[in-house]
Amino acid sequence: MGDTTDQPLPTTRTTASLGHDRVLIGILLVILGSVVAYGFDLGPRSVQVVACWVLLLGLHVGLAVIASRVARVPGTARATRWIWSAIAVAGGSYAVGDTAQLMTIASSPMSLPVALGGTVQSFSVLLGTCVPILVALLVTAPIGNGSRQDATSFWLDVGIVMAAAATFGGYVYVPDGSRATEVLLSVLIGPGLFLVGVFAVVKLFLSSQPPFSRRAGLVLGAAATLEGAAQAATSLLVDASGLSWLLGLTVVASAVLMASARIQYLQVSLDPRVLDPRPRRRFSTLPYAAIAATYVLLVWVLVHDGLTGHTWIVITGAITSTALVLGRQLAAFADNSRLLDELDAKVQELHQLLRERDDLATRLRHEALHDPLTGLANRSMFNRRLSDVMREGDTPARPLTLMIVDLDDFKQVNDEYGHASGDEVLVAVARRLRSCVRDVDLVARLGGDEFALLLEDLPDDADQVARRIVEVIGRPVTFVTGEPGAEETVSVTVSASVGVVIADLDRRTAEQLLHAADVTMYSAKRSGKGAYRVSVVAG
Repeated sequence: MGDTTDQPLPTTRTTASLGHDRVLIGILLVILGSVVAYGFDLGPRSVQVVACWVLLLGLHVGLAVIASRVARVPGTARATRWIWSAIAVAGGSYAVGDTAQLMTIASSPMSLPVALGGTVQSFSVLLGTCVPILVALLVTAPIGNGSRQDATSFWLDVGIVMAAAATFGGYVYVPDGSRATEVLLSVLIGPGLFLVGVFAVVKLFLSSQPPFSRRAGLVLGAAATLEGAAQAATSLLVDASGLSWLLGLTVVASAVLMASARIQYLQVSLDPRVLDPRPRRRFSTLPYAAIAATYVLLVWVLVHDGLTGHTWIVITGAITSTALVLGRQLAAFADNSRLLDELDAKVQELHQLLRERDDLATRLRHEALHDPLTGLANRSMFNRRLSDVMREGDTPARPLTLMIVDLDDFKQVNDEYGHASGDEVLVAVARRLRSCVRDVDLVARLGGDEFALLLEDLPDDADQVARRIVEVIGRPVTFVTGEPGAEETVSVTVSASVGVVIADLDRRTAEQLLHAADVTMYSAKRSGKGAYRVSVVAG
């Protein structure tokens, strides 16, 4: 066997690789440099703008290259491959817009519209179909939930969170009093990527088969949040002469986005199990936190803004979220009702199985201890009962009567009329033996035409019982024999030889009593058919 003590776990290998990856280190340096340079407003404004768009071009090209590599990692699921291919297209589309923006900067005088991005750069995101493709792929990607009820609950949870995110995005991004076209462009260019990032994080946490590793998904969500913050703060920062902060925030957001792709590539390359399906939690507080945040925003807006266009955006979002929550609860109630019905059916089925098991156990126990032909106890049950009586026979001694009954001339019935007729005789004999004793007494068929009776505390004289047995068995037995259409009624008579032993149980064993009763029965048979003998076994 090979030595595995020096082989690190996949998680340890992945963490070490992330910490020493040159690309991630370079991205971190870009982030730190941007925070310092733009946070402290270092250098001329024109240099800041050019540096910003040059960095964005490099970061977006890097995003396209790394995302395409992620899509080509062997063993990657098809849906995950398509999503990262779409992200690669998005990076390429951004890069085209960045290039157009740099060309605009080079050919136009520096101004605020030129610094923030022209029309070509703004539409490069939409014309590259990044947002529509990502949303479609994220929606159609498998979530790993087995049943339709689980899938419905999942999408309702996602819808609640996305409604809350759209409410916040619409409130922040959409200018008050805007026309419909301006609103559409504001939503697509501004909160579009923000919602994609939110969706990615929500799907990461709620789905059992996410398209991102946990770290890559969290970093992607952070990138979307930063980009959303940059878009939301554009007007505020420009009005406050904070253009350098806006440029720096845009660079940091793109750098974090590229970092998420690099993290995904490293993790999937080193340990493909990071994308393995995992059990989904049955309950998540994320949708309820989202709707709570929506109502907090609604209260704040009503207090500070009154009933404006922005307020109606929040009201619409709150109504939508509430409707989705109600749908989620109704779906949960229906699912719970279905589960309770299934549970009740399973319980009833279990009870039925238990009853059948008990019935089967009772039947098997009866069959194990009773003769299948006559229904009397068999030899095993008789020996067990006799042994129990002997063990219970402590002082003071209790009288016990044991009888062995053997049929006379029974073989002739089998030889002349067949075994089926002989069985009818045995059944009749068993029924007559039962009629001669009490219900508490045990009557058994030991085998063939031999029977045994065990009588405890017999109030009558044993002679009377034995005489009655000889008498009733000696009566004729009538049965029908012959082939169908030629049946005939036959009456036969058999007699019984009975050996009776009366014992006080002191210093005796069951085997000794059975032997004594057997000897007594043969003594009765030798004296003549249809007779009985009684023996008293004293201590």
